Amino acid sequence: MRIALNIYKFLPSKGGGEGYLAELANRLTERGHEVHIFASEWENNNNQMHFHTIPVIRYPKFLKEVSFVINSWRKIFKQEFDIIQVVGRALGMNVFNPHCGVEKAWLKQDFLSIRNPVYRFLKHIIRVFSLRQNFILWLDRKQYTSKSVSRIIAISDMIKDNIIKYHNIDPLKINVIYNGVDIQRFNPSNKKEYRKVIREKLSIGEEFIILYISNNFRLKGLSNLIKSLGEFRKSHRNFKALIIGRGRETAYRKLAKRLGCMENLIFLGHVNEIEKYYAASDLYVHPTFYDSCSLVVTESLASGLPVITTVYDGASGVIDDGVEGFVMKDPMDYETLAEKINFFFDDEFRKKASLAAREKAEKYSTEKNCEEMIEVYNEVIKNSIGNSTKKQYQTA
Repeated sequence: MRIALNIYKFLPSKGGGEGYLAELANRLTERGHEVHIFASEWENNNNQMHFHTIPVIRYPKFLKEVSFVINSWRKIFKQEFDIIQVVGRALGMNVFNPHCGVEKAWLKQDFLSIRNPVYRFLKHIIRVFSLRQNFILWLDRKQYTSKSVSRIIAISDMIKDNIIKYHNIDPLKINVIYNGVDIQRFNPSNKKEYRKVIREKLSIGEEFIILYISNNFRLKGLSNLIKSLGEFRKSHRNFKALIIGRGRETAYRKLAKRLGCMENLIFLGHVNEIEKYYAASDLYVHPTFYDSCSLVVTESLASGLPVITTVYDGASGVIDDGVEGFVMKDPMDYETLAEKINFFFDDEFRKKASLAAREKAEKYSTEKNCEEMIEVYNEVIKNSIGNSTKKQYQTA
């Protein structure tokens, strides 16, 4: 099978959607498929793949989006592929696998994450008149309704519901395939090797460690996590919260100082080998306002970490509330969040949740994800009557 994968940046070291796509591409090449990556920037982590650079106009941002859509379409259609899969913002695909979710749903939740009403109003006005934002909304609609798209692969049930709600797409056109997780790399056995090492590196003893990872602190609810820790500190002092990711820390540090929990927080910025930090932690908390299906949640589960997230995270669809962790209805309810965190100070409860977390993650391996994707590919090819890409190849 000849497969084109289109993404704005193919940088596996960044993790997230890019890390997922790299893992899928690796699995496909292992099965003997010919994989081509089309991206404006890329890291070559597999010499069996074929890489194609998409030129873009970097500034202004509006032209960056437009130029990538146009140039990727031109470059991909110079060749013939059985499958053209887009995971970001592009056109001309027969398989659409949106990892960013639905733009209108994201906008709604992003506004809710802005607590200052004046700033929220200004943000709304700016977006109404933004060429880039209006182009993205047009493109989002075009991607879901394009006649060239044979199948839409939603990465969570939440995203499927959003697609149907905002774009009125026939549910039969949508397959739900949750992101796969590398259950070898992310494994409870890492605790034996890395737990003590990382804790000594951070000068942490046997304190209870809460882990939080994000490159968008506002949208992913960091302020509400800190507020919950302010509440939590009234009854518990022997804990630390590791804050990992790139973001403006100043406002969050001020909030933590005001609430008296700054000494319990450790801001680490970007880190490599994230699996070591899962191994050092006891609980993962992700009070997000919107995530199509956060990989950090499934990575945590695979590492044997119980998880607290929200109904606005597509990954919550794999969690049974009260078993592998908790799913909150309101990301701003920091008092309830503090109560949920408190459950995991009970060693027996935490151990049961940890075992359940790993068991659940094993149902969502990268191997299974790849097999499900190939099933969709074969279905698309089978149904492509009269198209030059109609020939069906057997799964390697």
